[in-house]
Amino acid sequence: MNTIGIIAEYNPFHKGHAHQLQELRRKYPDSTLLVVMSGDFVQRGTPAIFSKFHRAQWAVMGGADIVFELPSMFSVSSAEYFAAGGVRLLHALGCDAISFGASHTQVEELVSVAKTLDHPSTQESLRSFLEQGYSYGTALRKAAQLFHSVSFSSTEDFLGKNISDTMLASTEQEASKNNVLENSNHMRILDTDPNTILGIEYIRALHRYHIELNIIPVERTSSHHNPTLGDSLPSGTALRNAIYASTVLEESASKWYQYLPPIVSPLARDIVQANYYANLNRYYDMIHLTSRVITKKKLQTLHDISDGLEDAWLTASALSSWEQARESLKSRRYTYARLNRIAAYSLFSRTKEIFQECHQQGPTYGRLLAFNDRGRQYLKEKRSSIPIVQKWAPFCQQAIGITKMLCEQDQLASRLWRLTVDNPRYRDSHYDYTTSPLYIN
Repeated sequence: MNTIGIIAEYNPFHKGHAHQLQELRRKYPDSTLLVVMSGDFVQRGTPAIFSKFHRAQWAVMGGADIVFELPSMFSVSSAEYFAAGGVRLLHALGCDAISFGASHTQVEELVSVAKTLDHPSTQESLRSFLEQGYSYGTALRKAAQLFHSVSFSSTEDFLGKNISDTMLASTEQEASKNNVLENSNHMRILDTDPNTILGIEYIRALHRYHIELNIIPVERTSSHHNPTLGDSLPSGTALRNAIYASTVLEESASKWYQYLPPIVSPLARDIVQANYYANLNRYYDMIHLTSRVITKKKLQTLHDISDGLEDAWLTASALSSWEQARESLKSRRYTYARLNRIAAYSLFSRTKEIFQECHQQGPTYGRLLAFNDRGRQYLKEKRSSIPIVQKWAPFCQQAIGITKMLCEQDQLASRLWRLTVDNPRYRDSHYDYTTSPLYIN
């Protein structure tokens, strides 16, 4: 394996992420570990807790060889679009394999589930469930379950017409038995952690765009959404909660830094002590201000706004906070994550038209964030089929078309992230232009 690609957020980079990199290094010592990482905003529609440059630096210190930014157009998207953007960028950067953490690591079963989800009848059922108001994840599970419940119902189509009644009955029983087992396995996989679901989305993206990459799952043992620290490999949710809690309590009360690799821990502690992190309350006020000044016409143009949500959104903007507004908007169709993404789109002015054009094209550049000596060797080999950007400002100034749109969205994401920083000292908007890719010796 020459280059193994990983799609990540590292929000923040912790021991669980380091474990994945160490396992890959142990099994593939001669491979380059290339990471495509969300920039200053992450998939759930909120600002990353630390800047993309710090997170990229810590990733290389923790085992990665080179880190590129996943443009915000793809990083702040539903799982399907997030996965597609990441996979297409890995492919364009010349990767031979994709690796991801998951609680379920049987590649054949993951591929089987991905094929089930891509079946036309499953997709038709998925659209029907979405129209009924189910969230994407729930609709996906229900569509897969429906596919297996009816896939063997037509014995004439499946088994043919010229089979004896005795053989038909026997074959039907065996098919039914196998169907129940397969259905059980698929439901078990679809009910596991979000990382496994995301891994399946990566496989679906490989199929959709006819990309051939080896698939290398690494077993994940921690609970993805565990709200408190306790596992040796923490969840990102628990770690972020602990970091935010430490900013208002005595740091020793949580000792969140113990869940980071030892080489990263002191640097992260310095960053937190300097209050150089995204303050969600500041960000939520930005969203709520935008909700109060935006027009219904402008809301209707935003990606993922549908079914009259714009009217409810404007009504909710009269409430005293974004948290209250989001709670009032929450429904079976509109999950917290989806609402957070729509809120981010309102800040980015990300319209349906811009979103569709950019996702149809896919990533058109790879912005370099951090690298080591092995990463430098990768750069010399020039394996990428798209431009690798090391000097951001001149690249953006010369960009045209879709590339210009992607650059503008990335620039805006960085300027907005900077404004969310707790310490006023770090709120200027120039750091995205003045920070060069970080070489880690």
